[in-house]
Amino acid sequence: MKHTDIVLPGLYSEYESLRRFISLFAESESYSTRFIEGLQLTLKEAFVNAIRHGNKEQGDLTVSIRLIAEERTLFASVRDCGKGFNPDELPDPVTSGNLFKLSGRGIYIIRSIAEIVGIESDLDGCTLTLRYISY
Repeated sequence: MKHTDIVLPGLYSEYESLRRFISLFAESESYSTRFIEGLQLTLKEAFVNAIRHGNKEQGDLTVSIRLIAEERTLFASVRDCGKGFNPDELPDPVTSGNLFKLSGRGIYIIRSIAEIVGIESDLDGCTLTLRYISY
């Protein structure tokens, strides 16, 4: 089992640091290019959601990301300083009333690539945990 963590300021401009962090980890695990692209996409969506919805765009708050590789499974957790959410209560972005909205597809995109295995909230924040079958 291999794991690594990064804590970033809750700023959109920090995505490049996250992208490099993911790339280095994924390359060290010899993941395929296609797998890395999906991982980058889902963690970008989770990072943006953590900043926008969890931290309410307060740049002094942080977002923490942890990656854990076990054989053919990768777990990724994204933690913000928010109160949490229930993904089943989010509007469906593919219904006719939501198709042309400019946002609201992050969790939908994440679910198309990874499995949401946990959302845990406590007094310090919310952690979204994802599971991927690596290749």
